[in-house]
Amino acid sequence: MSESLRYGLVGCGGFGRFCLGQYRSLEDVELVAVTDVSSSLAEQVANDFDLEQAGSAEELIARPDIDLIHLATPPGTHYGLAFAALSAGKHVLCEKPLTLNVEEAADLIELARNKGLVLAVNLIMRYNPLNQVVRSLAAGEVLGKAIFASLINLAQDEVLPPSHWFWDPGRSGGIFIEHGVHFFDLFEWWFGPGRVVSAGQVLRPGTDIVDQVHCAARYGDMTLGTFYHGFHQMLRQDRQDWELVFEKGVIRMTGWVPTYLEADVFLTRAELDELIALVPGCEVRIVDEYEGELRKVSSRHLSRTVDVHAILTCKPPVTKEELYGKMLRELLSDQINAVRSPSHQRLVTESNGITSLAYAVEAQAMADHDSSANPTVPNHVP
Repeated sequence: MSESLRYGLVGCGGFGRFCLGQYRSLEDVELVAVTDVSSSLAEQVANDFDLEQAGSAEELIARPDIDLIHLATPPGTHYGLAFAALSAGKHVLCEKPLTLNVEEAADLIELARNKGLVLAVNLIMRYNPLNQVVRSLAAGEVLGKAIFASLINLAQDEVLPPSHWFWDPGRSGGIFIEHGVHFFDLFEWWFGPGRVVSAGQVLRPGTDIVDQVHCAARYGDMTLGTFYHGFHQMLRQDRQDWELVFEKGVIRMTGWVPTYLEADVFLTRAELDELIALVPGCEVRIVDEYEGELRKVSSRHLSRTVDVHAILTCKPPVTKEELYGKMLRELLSDQINAVRSPSHQRLVTESNGITSLAYAVEAQAMADHDSSANPTVPNHVP
């Protein structure tokens, strides 16, 4: 293998092109070739990035001058392409989800391990510094235990016409599997192993398109989580809101790649100092201060002491696109380090690809069962 990891891209859509723009700045990556089912698109991208064009995925995988295959293709193609790449001795970076079902994902993981190859799913959420702050808070005691967490995802469908593969569950797996794996993975990273307890979905009126899904999950003994994904907004209304309830305060974030965090907390002064240390660069506003008997409070039938009501805000000094690109680069660099040193501990591994998929598959099965068991009933009968 050459000093730099030699990279080939399968799938030259918008996301694939964005990744090329990010990866070409990495010193330990050599971009070699691209391919796409649209030869004209592959030719255009190859020209734009001064790369070679392979006539097919099979041709790209067979090239001896490529070490890692990046799959930026619809989910239904992932298993076949990843299996071929691993069988050819290539490392694989696969866009989420790893596959459409757990059995195929397990096959790929076993194949990668038997061949000593790195297999990773692009679960970039763990590389966001704000998400890392939440993990530290969930693992520590400064805010007490995590009680509840929710994600409301109001996603745009302006660039997803009815013919787009996203709406075809045979190609995408559906919203939970194609999109939800990001968030199932993140909640498990924050709160530990969990299980889906309920799920449902809604058809767009007059169509067979599922454009809304929701589910509830439970983590450990006391943390509940809910997810709502609705793909029904105009592009300019696309937004995501997070709320995480702890015993001593609430964390709020915005954006599917969060770029803003607010902590609304009730703490002792020592706890506030500890929290500030965990949120570098934050701004602190003291809303209220308590003295004497007002310091004594109770919640969950436990006596507590509170000195201040404070609001901390944190906004990294980068745009969403810059942060997104940084996360992509860090994930690839993490995998490259594992290629070079098998003892390297990756933040995202193939195991995360299969566990996040297992949540999504379970949620989809529950939603399908709910739909079949509870068909739509007219509001009135003439």
